[in-house]
Amino acid sequence: MKKYFIQFISCSLFTIFAQSSPFKSFDIVIYPEYYFSGVMAEIEGEVYDSSLPLDLKLQVPSNTDSVFYVSGDSETPTIEETNFSNQGEVSFINKLVTDKKFRIFIFYGLAKNGIGRSGAFDFQLNHPIDEAHIVVQEPLVSSNFIFSEQIHEDFKDQHGINFKRIHINNYTSNAVKNINFTYDNPTQDISINSLQKGIQNTQNTTVSQSTGPIRHKLPLWQPLVVLGFVSVVVGAMFYRQMKSETENTKPKAKGNFCIECGNKINPKAKFCANCGAKI
Repeated sequence: MKKYFIQFISCSLFTIFAQSSPFKSFDIVIYPEYYFSGVMAEIEGEVYDSSLPLDLKLQVPSNTDSVFYVSGDSETPTIEETNFSNQGEVSFINKLVTDKKFRIFIFYGLAKNGIGRSGAFDFQLNHPIDEAHIVVQEPLVSSNFIFSEQIHEDFKDQHGINFKRIHINNYTSNAVKNINFTYDNPTQDISINSLQKGIQNTQNTTVSQSTGPIRHKLPLWQPLVVLGFVSVVVGAMFYRQMKSETENTKPKAKGNFCIECGNKINPKAKFCANCGAKI
């Protein structure tokens, strides 16, 4: 009787522990140089109804540029930029999740040395997870791709792009899991351009071999909403970079005239009296 009682207690404790996670599913997919010359990490989670609302604290790379939280369905999504804060040398986002299903997109930099590339992702979350997955896409433009995790699964999507996936079982809250990767990019291009070129070549070959209707399209697996806001994010990042470079290289006033409005200025003045521009 004592033996069965101990087994019952053990099973009960295991069941309680297994159900302690607020997540029904939790997956991270990392895309180096896919849409742009940096890294996009997509986090997709589903929360149990009983765990909502959920206070989420998630580590993001220290060189993160932008973070977006996406809720709702693919036809009427809600997209909001999410702030992140630094705590020592580590950056986090704090988000109160009220949606059963959500996505978080993180855009950050990629270390480059000539054609060499290296990237990383440090996963740390303030909640336990029964089972999670971290997937890294191997860029179409890459060669000599090296993944830090020796135990992983390899698979391909419908475009023939390689992915590497690891399983994380019984993740405990605030534990840190680090993955990193390196590769060469001889063309210094991005995967989406290479993919489009490949589809275009397929279309041209089909036209030359058949007089039937052309039905080939670029079947991107991501929802159109992802394409839309990624374009906005990349554009905003490019604009900020160009603005910063312009301000750093902006010529100073010459002679006795303001370079902004052309008004005559005092040679000793620091600002234009007419338009307020810095001299």
